[in-house]
Amino acid sequence: MRIIIIDDEPIAQQILENFSRRIPYLEIVAICDNAIQAIQAIQELQPNLIFLDIQMPEMSGLELLRIIQKQNIMVILTTAFHEHALESYEFDVLDYLLKPISFERFLKAVVKADHLYKLQNLPHDRFPVTKMQDGEKRTYVWANEGRKKVQICIEDIIMVNALKDYMELILPDNGKVILNITMAKLENYLSPPLFLRVNRSCIIRKNVIKNIQDMHIETTLPMAKRISIGPTYWEEMQKYLTELL
Repeated sequence: MRIIIIDDEPIAQQILENFSRRIPYLEIVAICDNAIQAIQAIQELQPNLIFLDIQMPEMSGLELLRIIQKQNIMVILTTAFHEHALESYEFDVLDYLLKPISFERFLKAVVKADHLYKLQNLPHDRFPVTKMQDGEKRTYVWANEGRKKVQICIEDIIMVNALKDYMELILPDNGKVILNITMAKLENYLSPPLFLRVNRSCIIRKNVIKNIQDMHIETTLPMAKRISIGPTYWEEMQKYLTELL
């Protein structure tokens, strides 16, 4: 990953630089003393990740975030003041490191960034493969399970959780795989008799629904006992309830 370190304190720069050089997959493309320098560096060097100090002269880190927030850059904030934490999360930052930063805490944030970077750069699965099996149509796609590719049957999916532009698929054995596809496209492959969209980020298999009450679904799944029903999807839920009567 290409990274930029943005901090007005030389000692803080040096610590982050030393930590970064210990991680083989991090490439430091720039070290900036202030947010003004950083704007130009970000435009020219297109980093994947920035380490951004909050309190800097001329322009703060949070002010810089308002300028670059629409760019697809992961941000890890660094600061000596914990009171900025709440404000920082409106920018959907990846992590928040409180100075003095230990290598262990730094590594934890970087591993999180590396995981997200790999998910964002998964090759898009072109078309699912449809096969006839025991007289039934079965649809297969390739997904990622850790570092390996696995072929899964869409009809076997128990639940789908949207994570930006990729999907987390829950399988019958409670396993999880990642599929690089939009929710709208995946929904087209999921048979309506079997699946139900319950909110913007969740599709669930109907046979795991235990009960429906107060705009919530209770399920038989250990990892998702209770799921909220989005207002947009309540009408579809009512149709499903009518079918059951």
